[in-house]
Amino acid sequence: MTHKLTLTRRRLLAGLGTVGVASAGAGLGTTAYFSDQETFANNELTAGEFDLTLDWQVTYTGPNGFEYVTASPDEYRNDPDDPTQLAENPDFFNPFVEGPDDVRDPIFTRDELSMMRYGVDFDELDADRQATVETQFRSQFADVPQDLVEARPIIDLDDVKPGDQGTVSFSLHLFDNPGYIWLNGGLTEARENGHTEPEASDPDTTGAPDEVATGLDNDVELLDEIRVTVWYDTDGDAEVDAGEPVLLGGNADPTANPTLRQVLALLSTGDGIPLAGDGDTGADAVGRACFENSTTYYVGFRWELPVDHANQIQSDGVTFDVGFYAEQCRHNDGGGMGAAVAIRNAAAISLAGSETADTGGSPPSALGFDVENGLAEPIALTSVTVVPADPSLTLLSDDVADPGSRYGYEVYVDASTPGYTDTAGGVGLPGTIALGSDGYSDGADQEPILTSGEVADATLTGFRDAGGASVDMSGRSVTISLTYRGETSGTTGTEVVTVVG
Repeated sequence: MTHKLTLTRRRLLAGLGTVGVASAGAGLGTTAYFSDQETFANNELTAGEFDLTLDWQVTYTGPNGFEYVTASPDEYRNDPDDPTQLAENPDFFNPFVEGPDDVRDPIFTRDELSMMRYGVDFDELDADRQATVETQFRSQFADVPQDLVEARPIIDLDDVKPGDQGTVSFSLHLFDNPGYIWLNGGLTEARENGHTEPEASDPDTTGAPDEVATGLDNDVELLDEIRVTVWYDTDGDAEVDAGEPVLLGGNADPTANPTLRQVLALLSTGDGIPLAGDGDTGADAVGRACFENSTTYYVGFRWELPVDHANQIQSDGVTFDVGFYAEQCRHNDGGGMGAAVAIRNAAAISLAGSETADTGGSPPSALGFDVENGLAEPIALTSVTVVPADPSLTLLSDDVADPGSRYGYEVYVDASTPGYTDTAGGVGLPGTIALGSDGYSDGADQEPILTSGEVADATLTGFRDAGGASVDMSGRSVTISLTYRGETSGTTGTEVVTVVG
């Protein structure tokens, strides 16, 4: 008997950030590795578990000097004299002061949680109580982006000036099995945001005033002026201390460090930058040290805008992702499985002014994205699940009586073997649409099939509120789960990604 393994892979954007000068900012192969993506999550095969979770500390040095910006976990107040410790509360029954203060709380160990809850060490508990403490222990860490409040970026600055800098110290936690980890990410959008008078007159200004780009081949100057350092932040203090291994940058002169454009190019190539569990900055990807499970590791990401530049960056903005991808160590050499099925380049589609209209005479709203098949075989897309972050979005219904338009279907995938699904009455959100089975006898019941390496344009049409009114998807967060089947191997998988229109 042949047993087919099903792997669920989540591409979770962890270090979602927007950095700008007037705005700034992260597979499944034919093998059967466990993997997990936290792009700032949990991937399962029935044979076991593998989970990567994170916590973080964001700091910013700007017009007000050094500031703590945001952190996770951040349930209690920290001691202002020693931020690594929690402030003490004189209340015996509540030893810590509750309330966020933008400073990362110390992580309670299993023994500490067990002692606080049951008065004994973790190893002395029975299985049920150990499970309770384990759940509490893991709840200190985040699967992202769904654990981010309102899907907000962890870096969100809108008035960056020369001399400003900021850091993110990520704390990585693998559960159940050791693994290899990569730092990854990429550019989401770069914007000129018009030209101020000083920028327009600067001879180094190259980008057009209205330039907006999602690829790195653009003329937005801010990408070349922000400098980046990546290091193993051994003590988790969000500072590059003497003796801490530096992967990229780390120079006293920030202009000697790699640019944000250069770093994003590295992060978006393959699985990203391979990290070593022992902090060896010279280790090759293959054969490097694994990250042990149930052990805390810290990785730091620092950006800075040197004073040594001109006005060409005024009003520029960039939005980018930084995240982590993990694979199991067992039966793996660290070379990486490579890309599987990816969802990229999501954007709201405006149909205002077009000839497309619903039965009420209004243009429906749509969300478009690319689906890339990174596997070495053709795949069929079998279903899509749509979960808007805004609960007021309750229906996906194109309500367009035009089968000749892609917007006449709730789901349309323009692949080499195209597939489109038009569901009677639409689909309640959150909801799942089985591709190739729409209930009509119109010949549209066909799963889209992508050849190896193919990138297909997909559209979800008809986001509506409870009253049936069309809702513009610009700036709205939606989690998309896309299931697929390998046409040669029969292996199935799921790509889960949260996008913003």
